[in-house]
Amino acid sequence: MKTDTFSLKSLETNRAPKPPATKPIQPTPSPMTRTRNAVKRQKLATVESALFNPDVMFLLAALLDARDLCQVSLTCKTLGGERTDAVDGLSLVEEAARRQFECASVWERSCLPKYDDEGWIELYHHLLMLRSRLSFDQLVGDNIQYGGDKSIVKLISTDQPRSSCALCSNHVMRSGKHFAVFTGRGSTRVGVVRPVQIKRRDFGEGALKIFIPSWSSFWRYQIGQRTARWTDSNIHCCSVSTTNNIFADDGWSRWWDWTSHGPAGVSIDGFQSNTPIGLLLDLD
Repeated sequence: MKTDTFSLKSLETNRAPKPPATKPIQPTPSPMTRTRNAVKRQKLATVESALFNPDVMFLLAALLDARDLCQVSLTCKTLGGERTDAVDGLSLVEEAARRQFECASVWERSCLPKYDDEGWIELYHHLLMLRSRLSFDQLVGDNIQYGGDKSIVKLISTDQPRSSCALCSNHVMRSGKHFAVFTGRGSTRVGVVRPVQIKRRDFGEGALKIFIPSWSSFWRYQIGQRTARWTDSNIHCCSVSTTNNIFADDGWSRWWDWTSHGPAGVSIDGFQSNTPIGLLLDLD
């Protein structure tokens, strides 16, 4: 037994050691290959310095709207990511939007004070909307449609008289003076309302056949979209009506508080229907 044990140990001791693992040898690039790689890196650096440049992005932003700028910011991190060497860490796209807004007129900037939680691309969007023609982006009701373009709406004849509404939800006014002229025929009501979105999927079938923002049945839905930007004002909707009613033969101006208050308003003497109506909103 001792001899067998010795023999096994001798075999283990005399076994040849394993050769160390060797790594594959990488071929050394030739001087010509190194030169080509250096040229490629130089070209790439030149392209990046030309494209990923605040001045270039500023010029490109003048050709794009806010939605396009958002798409550009998503194309790569260099365009949409924060920059440590920039003021407030703004991305190239945000910086371009900021510079576009700073080029606006004094009146335009006074109408659009920036909110604390607002990005420069969003503010640039509202600047473009301020410059654009007033249009109705929402039609609510089953007897209303566009007439030519989105600045004109018309009612569709139905068996029963129903009230429908056209909303300019994309044109949000926050400061300054704003004026618009509306031309209507027959029973017409024009006014100003909070920036709300009426989504059909939130209502049952047929629930929006008739819609007016001042109706109490829609108050809870609309006040549910309230944000801090609404401030503490209790006037959520106001309008001028050209419809003859029991209160006055000429016209009626009303406002509504969607939280608790019913309509309040005054009659308008000498108000003529079927004539242009000018509305001035003074937020100063």
